[in-house]
Amino acid sequence: MYERYGKRKYSIGFKMANGRWAFRFDCSVEDVAQIRKLRRDAIEASARVVEDRPEGGFAGLITAWFEWQEALPSGDTRKRAASTIAENKREAQNLKKAWGHFEVGEITRTMGYEYLDACLKSRPAKGNKEIALARLILEYGIRKGLIEVNPLDQLSKNKTAKVDRYVTHEELELAVEVGRRCGGARHIVALALRTAWLCVRRSVEVRALTRDAIVKDTGILWQDGKSKTKPPVMIEWSPELKATIDEALAIKRFGVAGTMFVFGNMRGQRYTKGGWKAMLDDLMRECEKTAAERKMAFQKFSLQDCRPKGVSDKLERGDKDTQDATLHTDKKMIDTVYDRRRLRKATPAG
Repeated sequence: MYERYGKRKYSIGFKMANGRWAFRFDCSVEDVAQIRKLRRDAIEASARVVEDRPEGGFAGLITAWFEWQEALPSGDTRKRAASTIAENKREAQNLKKAWGHFEVGEITRTMGYEYLDACLKSRPAKGNKEIALARLILEYGIRKGLIEVNPLDQLSKNKTAKVDRYVTHEELELAVEVGRRCGGARHIVALALRTAWLCVRRSVEVRALTRDAIVKDTGILWQDGKSKTKPPVMIEWSPELKATIDEALAIKRFGVAGTMFVFGNMRGQRYTKGGWKAMLDDLMRECEKTAAERKMAFQKFSLQDCRPKGVSDKLERGDKDTQDATLHTDKKMIDTVYDRRRLRKATPAG
């Protein structure tokens, strides 16, 4: 705290370690009553000062939030999964384009609705996710003393159509057949699609699968891609799963490329999100051509569509371990997001 009596002016303020003033009050040096008031105000304000307050407006707050997230210890419940942070960084780029030139305190509730409206026609779901991230980052701004109230709390989000894509067995088997015929990267991608279905796994979990997760006589040990604290699940071998993994491991890579990743690229490295999408698009185009020649129904699908298929098929079969297989602690997610069954079956009451 710095206090100064000048010839004409009295001032009192708090200077932070970075040299910037957190606050500074002044009045006439002759106004004794106002000096007493400013001293009281300064003592109260100094108790609320946050030394490591982010600088650079909203763009600076975004950067500070990511640095805070990445610095959290792995066991901290506030720490987000690496895959989530990677997705958040892509979402944050759009937030910076829209609001990066504003100070944190200038962002309003109305601006939140304007952002959602701008996304309504072409990307309503993405707009919802980006606003949710912005709200979370602004909450960090409250923690750091930049604002008192979060302007994006309880915004009414864009309505989106529920995704209910169910990949048929014929579509999946066609993808595997075409992948084998094309060979190389498309063969790898096709077998990954089948593995995601058989093991009801997220796309990030399948792309990250390594050889050391394969337990020879037991099955595959899967870690939750969203949480490092959850215990893993062992998906035990079935003849089809064992054959699929053996086939993937037998695919030749380039030269002396390593094969640590079961579904790695032809250089033995883990696929990036963009690299995976390119190979999947190639495979799906070939599938569409073959389906057209055979006059069979086919709609392209992704690795993410295979987890709901796996959950739906297990529920249809009456499996009791579906929740354990997905590693979800809440059955609600299974019921509302992953269950894509077209027909429910039940016995009569009597």
